[in-house]
This record gives sequence, structure tokens and C-alpha cells, in this order.
Amino acid sequence: MRRLNNLVTFFTAITAFFFGSFLTKILSSVDQCPGHRYRIPHLEPHPNLFLMVLVLSAPHNADERNAMRSTWLANAGQSLAQPYFPEDFIYLPAFNANGHLQVELVAEQASRLRQYTDWQKRLLAEDPPKTKRVITVKHVFSIGTLDLSSSALAELEKEQKQHNDLLLLNRHHDTYRNLTAKLMQSLDVLRRHYEFSYVLKVDDDTYVKLDSLVNTLVSYDRKLLRKRLEYRYTVLPQLYWGYFNGRSTIKTKGQWKESSYYLSKNYLPYALGGGYVLSQNLCDYIVNNSQLLSAYGSEDVSVGTWLAPLRHVYRWHDPRFDTSYAPRKCRSYHMVLHKRSGQMMRDIHDGEPCSGIGSSILSDYYYDWTRTADKCCDSLVV
Repeated sequence: MRRLNNLVTFFTAITAFFFGSFLTKILSSVDQCPGHRYRIPHLEPHPNLFLMVLVLSAPHNADERNAMRSTWLANAGQSLAQPYFPEDFIYLPAFNANGHLQVELVAEQASRLRQYTDWQKRLLAEDPPKTKRVITVKHVFSIGTLDLSSSALAELEKEQKQHNDLLLLNRHHDTYRNLTAKLMQSLDVLRRHYEFSYVLKVDDDTYVKLDSLVNTLVSYDRKLLRKRLEYRYTVLPQLYWGYFNGRSTIKTKGQWKESSYYLSKNYLPYALGGGYVLSQNLCDYIVNNSQLLSAYGSEDVSVGTWLAPLRHVYRWHDPRFDTSYAPRKCRSYHMVLHKRSGQMMRDIHDGEPCSGIGSSILSDYYYDWTRTADKCCDSLVV
């Protein structure tokens, strides 16, 4: 009887093993199915990919995409050769007694910006040796193709054959009102097919001083990894990096009309959509909860609202992100520059950072997280 029981147990285990293997294969195939809905440049995983640059682009904006390719994206896949950005200039927030991340005060923000500008001046004066590092950066242009004309599709196919960097969303109708859905779909595809540490989301009229941004981000990432033992009993801070606004009133008419935002008088604090950085885990959170999250008219407002309840989000407000609705006063420390035309991008790339700006009425500000929304942005950078 014991031998019979052993045989039954053995055959049951063998049957369970093969059934589990068969089921796993089926589930793996199902998980890969969404890839057929999109046209993406490369499907193989990139385990060493540090930064994914996601450009939300309109179908007919080929000139803007070409300007980006020929300027700041031209060297995106090459080695980074710069003096290593000092980790002492990087702020890492700690958790307070209630388990929430401590905010960076205005005085601290001002001190770190001064450190950065002083460091820039020393680089110009001393020309210190540069450290060559291989930091993998990849970019894609996300474009919705639903209901496009055959001629427009043919142009995109031609562009794809030439550059192989288009993320074509075959089930997405590309309009401004659909930008939030476009962001969700884009992050979903990227997270299915790529392993990356951070994503930089920009518009196709944004110029990025990529070396400066990556240099800062690498120093932040490595300092976070070295300090991770200090967060032993809590989760690691997750990065949400950009230029924040917390006093923007809810739009009731025009292009930015928002008819479904009932949470507060103002939009909850969000990083302006011209450019912002998200850590991988925050991308995962958005993708995994996409069926539960409310999609608002503005994609940047939506991201700020989605991440607002999370206690482990480090909202890094940085005046170096010039990402408002119009260019701010030209500053040498700006590294993400929104509302730049193709010609302005080429001029910046050729050493003319203030090209086409004129006299801007917008000034840089520090974000005061300790004050109410109507007073958050009154501390101007002088």
C-alpha cells in the first residue's frame, strides 16, 4: 500500500509539473500579445538601459522630430564624457516620524542651485579631466496612428524605416484631449519591452541638455543606492523630477478645459509637461493601476494627481527645468527647455542658448512646500 501511495504521489507531481509548464507558456504568450497592437523599434530587452526618453509627438511633426534627432538626441547612445557631478550637491530626502518624506525647503533649493552654478563656472575656468562613462540612453517618439490617412501612414512608415525610433500606437487617435491616454499606453508598451531605471517624458518642442541631465541623474541614482541602508525600514524614495506648479486653477474653458476635476480648487502639485523624469517604480505604478486611475485632460496634471497620495514620492522641484507654457528668462543653468522651435534647437546646439526667446515675463521660482497652494511659488530665483 505504501508503494502504491508513493507511485500515486510521484505521478501526481509529474502531472502537476507538466501542466504548470504548459500553463506558464500559455500565460507568457498572452502577455506578449499586446506587442502586436503597436509598432515599436526593438523588442529585445535592454537590461542596462538607464534612461528612456519618451517623446510625445504629433503624427505630422516630422520637422520637429528631425530637429531633435540632429541636435540633442544625436549623441544619446554615446558615452558620457563629463566631470562627475558631485554627490554632495544631491539632496536625498529622509522619512519623518510619520513615515512621510521630508520636503526640501526653499533655502536648501537655493543653496543647491548656487552650488550648481558655481560648479559650472569652475568647469569653465579650470577645465578639469573628464570621466568617460557608458550610460545607456534610448529614445522613442510616441505617435497615435488611428484614423490617419493612407498618405500620412506611408510617411510614418518611411520615417520608421529611416530612423527606427517611432512607437506607433495603432489604436490611439492622436489629439490633445487624448494625451493622457497616450502617455498611459506609451508607458505600458515601454514597460513590457524594456528594462530601464528612469524615463524622461518630453514634448516634441523640448530641447534637453542631455549630458547635464544624465550627469545629475547618475549622481542622484548612485547616491541613492549607496544610502539605501539608511532607508532600511522604509521604501526607497521614488523620483518625480521637474518644475512643479501647485497654484494653477482648474480650467473651465478653452483648449485646457477640465470638466471632471473635483478634487480641489487648484490642480494638485504637478511637474509641468514640457519635461519631467519618473523612476521605474512610478511608471510601474501608473501602468499597473491604469484601469483605476482617472484620466484628466492634461497629461501632466494627471500624473501629479495620480502620484499625490503616495508617501514615498520625492518631488524634486528644479528651476533648471524651463518647462512652462512659454520660455522663461534665459539662464545658463537651464537644462530642459520647452517651447523651442526646430531652428531654436539648432541654434542652442550651436552655442546660442537664448535663441528666439526675447524678453520673457516669466521668472524662475523655488517651490515652498510648507505653504498653501496660492503661496507655493512666490520665492523667486534672483
